[in-house]
Amino acid sequence: MNFSPKHITDAEDMYKLIYHTYRERIFDYIKGRVKNRNDIRDISQNVFFHLWEYKEVLGGPNTENIIFKTCKQEISKFFAVQQKQALRDDYGILDKPDDSLDQLDAKLLREEQLKAMQESIEMLSPSSKRMFTMNKLEGVTQGKIAVQLNLPKKTVQKQISKAMLFLKNLHKNS
Repeated sequence: MNFSPKHITDAEDMYKLIYHTYRERIFDYIKGRVKNRNDIRDISQNVFFHLWEYKEVLGGPNTENIIFKTCKQEISKFFAVQQKQALRDDYGILDKPDDSLDQLDAKLLREEQLKAMQESIEMLSPSSKRMFTMNKLEGVTQGKIAVQLNLPKKTVQKQISKAMLFLKNLHKNS
């Protein structure tokens, strides 16, 4: 079915028309894949919320495809959450209020590791440190680094590789 009413120009009116036209079909589509009525309603609500967020692009020839692709995505999200919950239940993983101490320990360990890594980076030669920092921490491509520093790209690649190997070996032993 091609859904493309040309007489509606307002996005909110288009959304209302889509809601009234498709709400039962969406409900039935989800019902074919999910059994619990409350879950079906929740997923339907998520679908319409998503459609509301993107109401500006609705009304074209691909509207129905967008609607049912959104249904599939929301159903997938639902099952992913269900699967995670099942794993938590199976392994007895609970969100306990007393796990804050473990979370604090993990945060402190990450901070110590980060500090150790920062100290290790300081041990690199100035040029290697600059290239490594630009590439790995600032996200600058090796090609752009080569242009900025007026160096061959191979030189930049080798310096960054050597820095990575140095840091890896340094932290493998700690």
